[in-house]
Amino acid sequence: MSKSNVTVFLEVFNEEERIESCLRSFSWADEIVVFDKHSTDRTREIAEKYAMEIVLVPFSQASENVVKNISSRKSCDWVLFPTASSLIHPNLADEIIKLTSDNSFNYDVIGLPYGMYSFGINSKYSPWTAVRKNILIRRSSLQLSSKLHNEISFNSNRIFDMPFMAEGELLYHCTHKNADDFFDRVIRYTRYEAQYEKSVSRSQALKKAFFEIFKSMVTVIFRRRAFVLGWDGVALSLAYICYFIMKFIYVWDIGRENGNVVYPALRHKIDELWRIKDHSDFSSKK
Repeated sequence: MSKSNVTVFLEVFNEEERIESCLRSFSWADEIVVFDKHSTDRTREIAEKYAMEIVLVPFSQASENVVKNISSRKSCDWVLFPTASSLIHPNLADEIIKLTSDNSFNYDVIGLPYGMYSFGINSKYSPWTAVRKNILIRRSSLQLSSKLHNEISFNSNRIFDMPFMAEGELLYHCTHKNADDFFDRVIRYTRYEAQYEKSVSRSQALKKAFFEIFKSMVTVIFRRRAFVLGWDGVALSLAYICYFIMKFIYVWDIGRENGNVVYPALRHKIDELWRIKDHSDFSSKK
């Protein structure tokens, strides 16, 4: 196979179930670097079969610790940022290699034909959908940041949208395999996002989070028309809106006297009242 001129950077934590298929799918790249956030399962052992290098980084929900490592690393002219939930069709990989190994190719970003699955559903009516994914970036145009959800970006407008090929020849993203997986991730992600909002005033953070709930409703009802999918659409819509509702609740709960403060104080007060009563009852019996 021709040299791809591509480095794959993959960030993982406890992904033993998915990582082998993912890495095998990207084994055509000249270089695979796995950033492991101190997994406690077989993730690292499996990754060693495919990766040129495994770099241990401190755990975080976002990618700030990975960004610190990428910025100081040499790599191929092109860098690709899949996730453990990613898979790529072999024919699409072949087309990528043709572009990234062509010295006359005058673009800095390649938008890859994209197929996103949530709860096993792939549909243009799903709130979780996109046509292309701009995660293949020329190294010279790569822009790294510590800003949440914007850690990996680019500073060029020379974007090439790869044409769609035969059906199914896509970059796949397979997330939220079931309800348990969804709620587990939502709790972790929204809690982390709420903590990130502490950089602004509580009032601003609440307004922003509240607006995101209404924006999510507009997305599922008007932009995606998820109701076309019947009960699947209803469930996907509620799950999507649920994400932003839970984020609002976490934002609201930060910095207030919640049960962590109120309940111990209440227990102490009632304990004291019972001690007084017990002492009084004991004295009266003497």
